[in-house]
Amino acid sequence: MTMHCPATLLLTSAPTDEGGVTALVDRLRGELVMAVVAAPDVPGAARLAEVLDTSLETDAAFAAVPDRDALMGVADLHRGETVVVLTPGQEGSEGGSGVRRVELGDSF
Repeated sequence: MTMHCPATLLLTSAPTDEGGVTALVDRLRGELVMAVVAAPDVPGAARLAEVLDTSLETDAAFAAVPDRDALMGVADLHRGETVVVLTPGQEGSEGGSGVRRVELGDSF
């Protein structure tokens, strides 16, 4: 069995304006984000990636709340990395911050 480092996915709703981008960047302070993943044409996604100085990856699977396969696909591409995944209607669970942390490895 091959062991891989888990990917850390930070699931959150897309910021809708510059203030939302700033607030999300503040919540992500201390995270080394390697990519932002979103559905094509998600408002705020490109600006968030720009401010975080990272790449934007688009995938139509993220136009709705992503399923396990979509999340595992991101995890497979980003082993050992932290990725922001913009999803519609994400409530979050980390202290009400609107960001849900999910670590995905071989056993998910």
